[in-house]
Amino acid sequence: MVDDDEDVHAITKIALRSLRYKGRSLQILEARSSAEALQILRVTPGVAVILLDVVMESSEAGLRACQIIRQQHENHFVRIILRTGQPGMAPEESVVRDYEIDGYLPKVEATSARLVTMVRTALKAYEEITDIEAKRRSLESVHETVRDLSGTSAWSAFRSDAMGQVEE
Repeated sequence: MVDDDEDVHAITKIALRSLRYKGRSLQILEARSSAEALQILRVTPGVAVILLDVVMESSEAGLRACQIIRQQHENHFVRIILRTGQPGMAPEESVVRDYEIDGYLPKVEATSARLVTMVRTALKAYEEITDIEAKRRSLESVHETVRDLSGTSAWSAFRSDAMGQVEE
């Protein structure tokens, strides 16, 4: 949770306190600035969801943090839900498109039920995306192993020896 408003931190923790995902309660990491959030991400791998305010230390601090997360850190797995008290500063359609945002929630529309639903949906999406990535890496490893085995002279020698033994 990244927001410079202490009330938002308190209300969010109350709204999410009973949320469980796959039998586990949430661990909520808190930051009061985009710089603090980026530091937390550097030292805490596997953050699944970020509830990110737009206006903090500057009018676009949250959007700049999104750019850094997606482009510099190349983190396309973490689900980012943008929360803003000033939707005119960050129009939904353009920020979702331009900053790879996964959810958009004006603070005036942020009921407990809506927040819980968005976080649960984001957790599920994160889990699915990371599962697909793990399977992709596993298949890539198998492919490399097969390629290495089929292209090595040791494999060719083994096949020649095996074929020679069969013919004898």
